[in-house]
Amino acid sequence: MIRVDAGSLKKQLKMSGQLDSLKFAYHEGIVGGELPLSIGGGIGQSRTLMLLLKKAHLGEVSVSVWPRVLKDMCAKRNIHVLE
Repeated sequence: MIRVDAGSLKKQLKMSGQLDSLKFAYHEGIVGGELPLSIGGGIGQSRTLMLLLKKAHLGEVSVSVWPRVLKDMCAKRNIHVLE
């Protein structure tokens, strides 16, 4: 199942009053057919980066608020999570 294609992107932006977002590179790439479409329920950008960069934890490629216990566990394994 494709979550967003050119038609649904335009429709969603129109419904939310954000048509001006079509000027952004990502939106232009989707509408212009220059970017691949995402498949719902599949691997996302962060997971793809983890694979390409050979990272062990999502926190190494994605900034978030991580619990102290997780940061401590990762630090013991020399895994540096982004904050």
